[in-house]
Amino acid sequence: MAPPSTPSALLRFGTRGSALALAQTQAVERAFHLRHPNVETVAEVIQTEGDVDKTSPLTAIGGRGVFTSALQAALTGGTIDAAVHSAKDLPSERPPSLVLSAFLLREDPRDVLVSRHARPLAELPPSPLIGTSSRRRAAQVLAQRPDARIVDLRGNVDSRLRKALETDIDGIVLAAAGVTRMGWERVITEYLPLDRSIPSPGQGALAVETRLHDEGPGRLLAELDDPSVSVPVRVERGFLRGVGGGCTTPIGAYAEVVGDRLRLRCMLATEDGRRVEWDDVDLPVAAAEERAMDLARRMLSSVQRSGHVVPGTAPQRVSPPSGLTVLVTRAPEQAGDLSEALLSVGAKPVEAPMLKIEAPLDWASVDAAIEQLRAGAYDWVVFTSVNAVRQVWQRSQQLGHDSAIVAATKVGAVGTATAAELEGHGVSVDVVPEKFTAEAVLDVLNGLGVAGQRVLLPQGSLARKTLAEGLRAAGATVDTVETYRTSAIALAPGVRDRMLRGEIDAVTFASPSSVRNLVDDLGHASDVLHRMVIACVGPMTAETARRHGIEPDVVAEESTVGGLVKALIQHYAAARTTEPSPTTEPILSVPSHATR
Repeated sequence: MAPPSTPSALLRFGTRGSALALAQTQAVERAFHLRHPNVETVAEVIQTEGDVDKTSPLTAIGGRGVFTSALQAALTGGTIDAAVHSAKDLPSERPPSLVLSAFLLREDPRDVLVSRHARPLAELPPSPLIGTSSRRRAAQVLAQRPDARIVDLRGNVDSRLRKALETDIDGIVLAAAGVTRMGWERVITEYLPLDRSIPSPGQGALAVETRLHDEGPGRLLAELDDPSVSVPVRVERGFLRGVGGGCTTPIGAYAEVVGDRLRLRCMLATEDGRRVEWDDVDLPVAAAEERAMDLARRMLSSVQRSGHVVPGTAPQRVSPPSGLTVLVTRAPEQAGDLSEALLSVGAKPVEAPMLKIEAPLDWASVDAAIEQLRAGAYDWVVFTSVNAVRQVWQRSQQLGHDSAIVAATKVGAVGTATAAELEGHGVSVDVVPEKFTAEAVLDVLNGLGVAGQRVLLPQGSLARKTLAEGLRAAGATVDTVETYRTSAIALAPGVRDRMLRGEIDAVTFASPSSVRNLVDDLGHASDVLHRMVIACVGPMTAETARRHGIEPDVVAEESTVGGLVKALIQHYAAARTTEPSPTTEPILSVPSHATR
């Protein structure tokens, strides 16, 4: 098709046939005519699956794409030159022959409540009947009103509003943008705050889609793109891609650009809505889309394992250590995860590994254990560190085995990071305790009954004996095998000088050995640690610090990278509340639950 650059040119916009969709398409046409008044446009109504079937739940007829796939098919087939979508209806995966040329005209992104009682959600009668077709909205409503009864409610905006005002439904939740575009703001009972009801990715924005190689319409319509809309919406869609979800996955994301940073509020829930996780992070604009995808993957893993609904509200936004210089003492191959998490919240990590991971002196016992695992000789294998997992799988590959070495064995992991490493090797983990300690693993296994069973514990050279001794006391036969050694690394002279000059604000310890090694290396100069904030990943690391004369300021309840960063954030947020002077210590500025 030739570029529509003459008065006789015609640009065909595809749209759904609802009153709202037509109003949105007319808004795009008006924006286009402001730039190209001589180009004629016409709206072609395309009936989508979601318009044909107005009664079935969206999850039953295809999820997010039910309102877009027919438009995309018409665009691919040449029936139309461009498709106008509500950005929130676009699935994460799209046809490769099409491109999203513009995002524009974003209305209020919030969800709203419409109620015949004319009262906000918190003040509705007991056990209110709430209508919505969105699992995302349902999960967040239940977080605020656990007594609510959710009823699936579909249909055009006007039909849903009538049901809200004329039936026994106590309220409905829908997008503010749809109500506003139809001119019905007067019926809104409550605008649900973004910290309690995070919208769908792209909610409130319009998207214009064209054919990838059709340069005429694509070039002209790309002129409509509004960066103040498209930049945050593309980040929200990056979060969506990280999950790979549609309407069947309860997912919310809303981004705001502030200077060269971007604030992303997001939520994920299990499909039944019973486990929900929220986050509120600050990202550099240049890398925000990729970071949003990574965050979504981490949150998805977390919510599937241990997410929860918090009655009343999503977690409050807290301030992270923006500008803080933080010493990272983890092993070189592990320091990067913590440094990245600190960077994502505005801190300045200084990597000073105090230990290194080395191969065991003798592989014979590891090789024998791997052979017995492959033969199904163990009832359980329990990994208490990521390093143990990596060493076992690396050695297994060197021996010429495939990754299915634990196919006949139940598998336990001390925490989510260890579990994620196992899952990366295709292993289904049977047990992950709520608290990431050996004691918690022991409690779970004792509850399952391990008497008379055989258990393998692949460990490091400095592993505690708590788990092995506890399992033996419970009647299990336990084999421990040293899969790696931990040895000390000397502190770099430049880092030592920075510590002595007072240029390090906080020190993070992710293991007891990192505490011992740093204190030993500093020697008489270890008093310098008393001038810094000491952050420990868990109770055992904290106890080691105390035994070396260092009282931890921060002890992460969750023994993970994310838990450590979160605890550090909360410490400085509390310090800011009690010591507001910006001259006494670094001031914090942005929230995050950080990397998990």
